[in-house]
Amino acid sequence: MEIFQVDDHIWAIDHELLGLPGVGVTYVARGEEVALIETGTALTAPQTLAGLEALNIPRDAVRHILCTHIHMDHCGGAGHLAAALPSATVYINSSVAEHLANPTKLMASVRRAVGEEAWPLHGELLPIPAERIRPAETLQLDLGRDVVLTAIATPGHSPDHLSYRDHKSGGLFIGDAAGLVMERWGLIFPVTPVPTYNLVAHQQTIAMLRELNLPRIFVTHYGPHDDVDHQLGFAAERLDELVDLVHRALADGDPDVDALAARWVPYPDDGPAGVVARSWSRMSVAGMIRYELKRRQAAENG
Repeated sequence: MEIFQVDDHIWAIDHELLGLPGVGVTYVARGEEVALIETGTALTAPQTLAGLEALNIPRDAVRHILCTHIHMDHCGGAGHLAAALPSATVYINSSVAEHLANPTKLMASVRRAVGEEAWPLHGELLPIPAERIRPAETLQLDLGRDVVLTAIATPGHSPDHLSYRDHKSGGLFIGDAAGLVMERWGLIFPVTPVPTYNLVAHQQTIAMLRELNLPRIFVTHYGPHDDVDHQLGFAAERLDELVDLVHRALADGDPDVDALAARWVPYPDDGPAGVVARSWSRMSVAGMIRYELKRRQAAENG
C-alpha cells in the first residue's frame, strides 16, 4: 500500500489492485467532509482502510463513496468500505444501482468477462443496503473549503460510466473513460469490455473530454496526468488500432480473441502483470468483436 498526494486537497491510495502496485487507486478528496472516489475490488478494501488510517482520517469522517461505473475493479469494494465507514453514502449511476444492492448477477457477468485466470483476483461484493445508495448522474457534491465534485456523463466503456470534475483543481476523476495509463507496467490502452461496450459513445466521450481542455486527469488505472491532450489523443489512436484489427480479422473470417489480443497488447510477462495484461486485452478484443457484430446485424435488419 502506497499513499501519495496529487493536489492540495487530494491524495491517492494505491491499494494494490489485482495484487500489483501501480494498477489501481482510490482517491481521497478532503474538504470539511471526506469523499472517496473509486473503491477497487473487495480484496483492496483493507488497504484502502489502512490508507485512511495513515492519513489520520477517522472512519466516521468519510461521508461519501463515489464510483465511476459498475465494473468490479471500480465498485467491487464499495460494500466492504460502506460496512467499515458507517457515515458514508455510496453514489453510482442509478441505472446500475440495483447491482450494488444485489450483486449476484454482476459477479457472474464479471467472471465471464475477465476469465477464470483473473477472476480470483477480484473477490466477492458485499451487498449495500439500498437506503445507503444514491444516484450519481446529477451529483454536485460540496465537501466544503471550495471542494466541489460534479458528475459528467462519459459513456462508451460502459453505458453507466460517469466522471467527476473537481472544481478546485479543474481536474477530472476519469475512471475508465479513456483507458489505462499504467506506465509502471507498460500498459497504456483503452479498455472495451463485453457486454455493453459502445464504440461510437466512447469516441464521442474522448472527443468531448479533449474539448474541455482539462488541466489534469486523475486516472483510476493509474494516477494523475497533466499531459491530458496527449493521453486522450493516444487513447483515440489505440482505439482506432483495435477497430482496424477487429475489422481485418472479421474480414478474414478468423476473429481469434487470444491471437488478436496478443497482437494488440503483446506482453511476454508470465507473472501477475501478464495476467492483468492478458485479461484486459482479451476482454477488450472480445468487447469490440461483440460490438461490431451487433452493429452489422442491426444494419442488416434495417
